[in-house]
Amino acid sequence: MDLPLLQFDSSGAGMYSPSAPKLSEPWPERAVLCFFREQIAALHEQGAARKVGQFTVEMGGHDIYVTEDSAGERVAVFHPTVGAPSAVHHLERAIAAGVRNFVVCGGTGALVDLAMGHVVVPSGAIRDEGTSFHYAPPGASIDTDPDVVDALVGLLAEQSVPHAVGLTWTTDAPFRETPAMVAARRDQGCLLVEMEASALLAAARFRGAKLGLLLYAGDDLSGRKWDLRNWTASDARAKLLPLAIEATGRF
Repeated sequence: MDLPLLQFDSSGAGMYSPSAPKLSEPWPERAVLCFFREQIAALHEQGAARKVGQFTVEMGGHDIYVTEDSAGERVAVFHPTVGAPSAVHHLERAIAAGVRNFVVCGGTGALVDLAMGHVVVPSGAIRDEGTSFHYAPPGASIDTDPDVVDALVGLLAEQSVPHAVGLTWTTDAPFRETPAMVAARRDQGCLLVEMEASALLAAARFRGAKLGLLLYAGDDLSGRKWDLRNWTASDARAKLLPLAIEATGRF
């Protein structure tokens, strides 16, 4: 018998379908999936975003906010929680609400020598997780749409933000990022490691939505020992969210 993960079913309909959370105003067509809870809170506290609804899941609610980009266009912002299955659950429900353009902003582990806070635009992701295999045929990797990559790179260049472009390694098991696996992924050209990118890319493509990622190098796995680098304190987090909001209108 084939491994279950290799038994891809391309039919669009499941036994049940994702439902759109009800908001106090219409859903925007653009959204940011932001992994920086404190930056979402700061945006709200500054009066730059309004709470309009909530995702309800077993572990509790996750608030949904609406803000505007520099052109005054509305953009939804929410935390998709950590890990591929949960992040895709939130993505699916936003797509069901009519959102078509997504930008993800988050922190990652650096597999190569990158300064803490350095921005990376993933050109694709190694699929070392399970969720993507339910949204795309079996394969080792998935590419980000080139036009989305170009749009994100163009925005960063306009804003004079130093950045890199390259692969990320998406894994379900952070405590199994062994030295041998880190070396193997680095040899494949991966700059980063995280837990959601390949699944989000696959699910968005399956549903006909566009999705790109703005990530930053956080903790360091490029040396002989792991270095936490106090990565959650990086000022890159405050810079990336506004860029992600703006980027949703670039593709």
